[in-house]
Amino acid sequence: MASAAVVINIVGQNVTRARVALGGVGAKPWRSPEAEAALAGQPANAASFRKAAEAALRDAKPQSQNAVKIELARRCLAHALQMAATG
Repeated sequence: MASAAVVINIVGQNVTRARVALGGVGAKPWRSPEAEAALAGQPANAASFRKAAEAALRDAKPQSQNAVKIELARRCLAHALQMAATG
């Protein structure tokens, strides 16, 4: 129902660069510069990953009967970032 593809570079404990794309939540996969900007320079931790996921979906507008996909996409993205950060 939702997917996330991420690449992050971490130096020390901070994210130096990120690329984020989401799938399953629109007509086609899309990149999220909002999430990428939210991650830049931030600690590579769960709180930063949740904030990035929130930024990615801040302007999301659900269609009828699929509002659950927005929360699912937020959680999916935060999880993908955590997995990428821990290798």
